[in-house]
Amino acid sequence: MLTAGFLVGCRSLPAAPADALRSLLAAAAAGDRPDPHAWVDPADPARSTAFLQVEQWVNVNAEAVTNVRAAGLAAEPARFFTRSADGRVTYVIAWGWPGAQLRTKALRPPPGTRVHILGWPDELRWEQLGAVCVVETPRELADEENHPCERAFVFRFEAPR
Repeated sequence: MLTAGFLVGCRSLPAAPADALRSLLAAAAAGDRPDPHAWVDPADPARSTAFLQVEQWVNVNAEAVTNVRAAGLAAEPARFFTRSADGRVTYVIAWGWPGAQLRTKALRPPPGTRVHILGWPDELRWEQLGAVCVVETPRELADEENHPCERAFVFRFEAPR
């Protein structure tokens, strides 16, 4: 049984794309193994539409929600955190485009950490400013039509070996 709104007894399942995606992210951040395919119903147009939009998001960002565990970081508004099974990669999932910078107090990456936004080929510049980790987002992504996905954006922090 999946939690965080996916498959819970006979309760209704999320039909709106935003609710479905938020449920997927919350389940992954809690360390559950969410399955966005578990609730698809071809006979229900709303759930099918939501499923297709979540699937488009997963096509870009799957590594942040599959085979991951809870990151064990302090909660922040509009952020979800997951960690790869081997612990080398931490994912910061921002609900909504963060603007010119992603800022988080929950994460203090070690020097030499490589940061990427999933769906973008280039490494991102980042720095630790006191208690805040600041990541510069690509200028090219400032325009919504250039975003690699919709609603939630995944920043991949890979610690050095």
